[in-house]
Amino acid sequence: MPDANAGALREILSRWSASMAALVLNEVEARLRLMAELRGKLDVIGVDEVHELQPLFKRGLWMLGSEFESAEFTSNVGMTRVIRQLLKLPTECGSRNRPDFVVLPESSVGLYACPSYDGGHEVDGVARIVIIELKTTGKEIGDAERAQVWKYIKELRSKGCLRPGSKVDGYVLGSAIERGEEEPFVYGTLGTVTLMRYDTLLERAERRLLNLYDRIKDAPFLTPPSSISGPAPAALPQMAKTETETENGHAAA
Repeated sequence: MPDANAGALREILSRWSASMAALVLNEVEARLRLMAELRGKLDVIGVDEVHELQPLFKRGLWMLGSEFESAEFTSNVGMTRVIRQLLKLPTECGSRNRPDFVVLPESSVGLYACPSYDGGHEVDGVARIVIIELKTTGKEIGDAERAQVWKYIKELRSKGCLRPGSKVDGYVLGSAIERGEEEPFVYGTLGTVTLMRYDTLLERAERRLLNLYDRIKDAPFLTPPSSISGPAPAALPQMAKTETETENGHAAA
């Protein structure tokens, strides 16, 4: 190991334990990988892989803001079933292996809920739900797409899926937004629907990681395997969550 690297490592370990450093670095790497994967897929106009992006949000809600860092946000299959029925989609529509989100011809819809608790600390409903509709790339979004998400919110409330005090955040993501439709629309106390460009989402994510992506975007773990010469770098010790655990939530970096 070069002297400079050895000195830097000694400096880090003088302030951090090895396990804590691995925990933080694994989480940062996972987030940077997720951003790189999103960026690569979104560069293709009309990308068919939009349906593959929705599962990433199980561990990518943090990109929307710090309030979504909670590890308790998980996919809600029951609410997804209600939306399928609302849209009159057949059971076999989309992948049978993905019951946790709705697949549409040019978009996908995911519902992620955070539970509420009673005085005995038992789950008694939903405290907050995030509805995310991802439109295929190259499509402009506007009032019609916002109205569709509002329709989902009304249906969930009418079916008793939400408590009167449950907070609902709806997001529609696309490549461009119609002029004059940029501001979030607040439906009283019932919910908020925000239209957002994919570029804006990635900019938010980069700022939340202190613009680290641009500084280390040439790191081996962010570079496609075909462009890397020599053996792959050794992975950090897996002190952080496993992939299965991470899909059920995400910790702050």
